[in-house]
Amino acid sequence: MDLREKILNKSMNLMMRIGPQSVTMDMVARDCGISKRTLYETFPNKHNLISCVMNHNQKLLNEKFTQIFEDSANSFEALLGVYTTVREFINRISPVFLSDLKRLYPEVFDEYKAHETQHMESLAKIIHRAKEEGLALEGIKCKIAAFVFINNIKSIHYMEDSPFSEYTMAEVFDGAFLNFMRGIATKDGQEIIENFVVKHLKKENN
Repeated sequence: MDLREKILNKSMNLMMRIGPQSVTMDMVARDCGISKRTLYETFPNKHNLISCVMNHNQKLLNEKFTQIFEDSANSFEALLGVYTTVREFINRISPVFLSDLKRLYPEVFDEYKAHETQHMESLAKIIHRAKEEGLALEGIKCKIAAFVFINNIKSIHYMEDSPFSEYTMAEVFDGAFLNFMRGIATKDGQEIIENFVVKHLKKENN
């Protein structure tokens, strides 16, 4: 791991734990075991660092998703792998992570949101594949289903304004993702989902 990647990974961990606003360049340098001069030679300011951190994290997630799809036996197994990966990410982030980003670094937040179109197109293709595999209902309109799902997921970004603030981000994500899959699934698809849920809950309770 080179210095740049080390700084990006350490910075991401700090931001996820305490939120972008609370992270300082002093903190990052200390956590990385480097001088502030070295940090500023690599990233000229905090705004640039945060933008690079978000792009780096998206790149890592995309690589992870690609591997999941290559290793999965079918489209539903792949979707559940994506669900697990994203849920782990959500569980690690501070409740103020996205609100800090949106309020203090709107350009970076807009870049983060810009990936939605790509995600929507990818999801539509997966749903189409699931229909071919007999796991998703034949009458499902893939692009419409993907659009509705992505827009429901966006509500997680604004949980501080939600009347359901007693729920965690992970709980909201669970409901949105798993209920979406149940809604488009055939009997065979339902079986894959429920088997996953049983194993997932069993793992969490152990």
